[in-house]
Amino acid sequence: MKNYTLAESIEISNRVTHATSALITAAVTLVIGTVLFKVLWSWTVPELFPGAVVQGLILGEITWLTALKITGLFAILTSASSLIAGQWQR
Repeated sequence: MKNYTLAESIEISNRVTHATSALITAAVTLVIGTVLFKVLWSWTVPELFPGAVVQGLILGEITWLTALKITGLFAILTSASSLIAGQWQR
């Protein structure tokens, strides 16, 4: 087992803290995004497309799983566009 210096221990601690913060932020963002998609879909789609909802062409309300999938797709597309635009620089 390696003995770390104080500076190395602090660096490791900082990296773990940053990684933990990033995971917590991602999880909270995923939950908030899912709730927002579900609420906004139920609120806007029946109002914008009432005929399509009545005919069954579009669902007036989506399930939690569908809202989670849409949130994930949105996150992937946003990340890809940021990567392509070069905003992720080290």
